Amino acid sequence: MRLSAYFLVLFLLGACTESSVEIERGIYFWENNTRELSAENRKALEEMEIQKLYLKVFEVDRVNGTNQAIAKSRLELDQKVLKGVELIPCVYMLNSVFIESSKQELDELAKNVSHLIDKYASEKLLRGGKIAYAEIQIDCDWSETSQGNYFYFLRKIKAESKKKISCTLRLYPYKFHKIMGVPPCDRATLMCYNLLNPLKNPRKNTILDPDEMAKYLDTKVDYPVALDVALPVYSWMQCYDGRRFKGVVYGPVEAYKPMLKHDKGLWYTMLSDTVLSDIYLRKGDRIKIERVSKEDLDKAVELIHSSEALSETAIFSYFHLNSAELKFYNYETLNAHFNRLSH
Repeated sequence: MRLSAYFLVLFLLGACTESSVEIERGIYFWENNTRELSAENRKALEEMEIQKLYLKVFEVDRVNGTNQAIAKSRLELDQKVLKGVELIPCVYMLNSVFIESSKQELDELAKNVSHLIDKYASEKLLRGGKIAYAEIQIDCDWSETSQGNYFYFLRKIKAESKKKISCTLRLYPYKFHKIMGVPPCDRATLMCYNLLNPLKNPRKNTILDPDEMAKYLDTKVDYPVALDVALPVYSWMQCYDGRRFKGVVYGPVEAYKPMLKHDKGLWYTMLSDTVLSDIYLRKGDRIKIERVSKEDLDKAVELIHSSEALSETAIFSYFHLNSAELKFYNYETLNAHFNRLSH
């Protein structure tokens, strides 16, 4: 009897020491032309108790042989929005920048990027004040070809800015890091979406496909950098003239469905000529509507939970802050995912 009690105590102690993850709550804001957050977006930050706000401040592209900052954010915040929220400036950088730039150009680029972020945080982002930030996130889908220059830039931007540097990480370079290398960053955010080529996968949801995601999380990966994770909560319409891709119209997609006739699966047909997001759509154009379903989002959270990929203290983020899209899932569901990854 005493022996049984002894083993019971050992079992309970083992259960109590089961590894768990301490989750911080994050969200991305990726719009260019918004002057201020709407009341509904501010409410979303409160409802989900967001602690980290990742804000894209500009993009960098290779234009006419030089690196240029484009798509600059116009967002201005007041102090109330940032109460209890840490802001992390993000810069989206096209892969061509690192394929085509020399080391000397990357040295200059690191200085310019650091300066522009600091200028925006000091003069434009906060009405009547300056934003203090401790981290910069770099978003780039680097390749084997650009790896050397990209990693060189990451080291340079850290030295130039004197900030923590995080980067985004797709699932392929996560699983195959011995081929793709490990970025020299303080942290990396595993971006679990846009896993499939839209033109090559007409029947699948290319924003998030849990079966495809599972292929990259099916084995234990001992990644050398602390990992966070982000999941998508958005929708879009891919527009085609026959087989020719015309562009993407971002959601919420529900507003556009009265303009469409459902054909089969994810595919629809335009009922009349119209212009959406500067794309001229004609009657008969083929439209593929993709939205991350609640069921697929649940599956993705379970895949992350079972993969044990996250660091002991990790940030789980949604991409991105759009109250109309978030309401599709409801805040109770989204908050439950934060809690699920904490156990």
